[in-house]
Amino acid sequence: MFDEEANFCAGATQIHTHSPTCIKYSLGKKGRSRDLCRFKAPWRLVEKTAFTEDGVLHIRRNHGMVNRWNKAMAVGLRHNHDISFIATQCKTMALIYYVTNYATKVEDPVWKRIAAAAEALPVLQVEEQGSRADTEAGAVSENGGRNKTRQFLMRVANRIFTDRPLSQVEVIAYLLGYPSEFTSNSAWTFLNVSLLYWHVFKRWRLLRQSSGAEAEDESTEETVLVEEAGQRISAVDAYQHRGYVLRGLCLYDYMSLVRLKRKGKGKDSTPWGEVPFESGWPLACAWTQTLRRPGKHATVCLDGYLSMDFAQDDDGPCYRR
Repeated sequence: MFDEEANFCAGATQIHTHSPTCIKYSLGKKGRSRDLCRFKAPWRLVEKTAFTEDGVLHIRRNHGMVNRWNKAMAVGLRHNHDISFIATQCKTMALIYYVTNYATKVEDPVWKRIAAAAEALPVLQVEEQGSRADTEAGAVSENGGRNKTRQFLMRVANRIFTDRPLSQVEVIAYLLGYPSEFTSNSAWTFLNVSLLYWHVFKRWRLLRQSSGAEAEDESTEETVLVEEAGQRISAVDAYQHRGYVLRGLCLYDYMSLVRLKRKGKGKDSTPWGEVPFESGWPLACAWTQTLRRPGKHATVCLDGYLSMDFAQDDDGPCYRR
C-alpha cells in the first residue's frame, strides 16, 4: 500500500511539464550550445543505481520526465520536491545559492546572500577546532562523524529563513525605543498622517505660533469630503463629537473599537452596538457610531505622508469642494 501511495503521489506531483520558465534562458541565444529546457528534461534513463567505471554514481530512473523524488517525502508532503545527492563542493555551493535565492526571492543583491553564508563559516571553524582538541585529549564524541557540508548548509538555511528585511514602521519603532508587536488580526483601520496633522495644527495655538501662521490674518480653509452617497466624515472629525459614552477613549482606542456607519433609511430600532453622536452635531442625523464585536477590534495604521497641502488626503476616492 505504501509503494502504491508513493507512486500515486509521484505521478500527480513529480512529472515535469515544460513551461516558459524552462526556455527563458534558451530564447534568443543563437550560436550557443544550450539545452532547450534549462532543467535538461527529458532525462536519460538509468536501468539501476550503480557506480560507473569513472566512479560517478547514477541513480535509477525509469521515466524521462519524473523529477528525482523520495517515497517517504512524497507520501508525507504530498507535494512536488527534489532529491539531490550532494557529493561535490560545486554541488554544495549551487545548493547554497539556490537556498538563498529562493528564500529572498531575489529581493536582495548577491553580495548580501554571500555575506549571510559567510557568517556561518567562523562558527563552524570554532566548532571544528573544539572537536580536534577533544580528539587529541582522547575524548570520543558521538557526533564526530557529522558531515561538515551538512552542518554548513543547515546553518546557512537557518540564517536565511530566520532573517527578513525590516519595514519602515519597525525601524521607526526601534529608533524611538518602542517594542515590536506582531498581530494576525485581519481587521484594519487607516488614518492619514497629513489629515491628522492639520487637525492638530488648527487646534494647537503654540504650533501655529512657532510656524508663523498665527501672525497671518488668514482663515484656515476647511475641507469637505463628498462621496456619491453624500458627505463623508473622517475618524478625527467624528472623535470630537463621540459623545458622553465614549468620552474616555483616546483616538487610537476609538478607531480600534468604533466603526463609522451611515444611518439607514426607514429604521426606527437601534441595532446592536450603535452609539449616537452628540445631538448638536449637524452630521449626527446622517451618521452613527457602531461598536465592533468582542475579539474583532481593528488594528490602527497610519498611512500616507506629511504634506503641506491642507486639501490633500489619501483616505480613498472622494470629491472635494
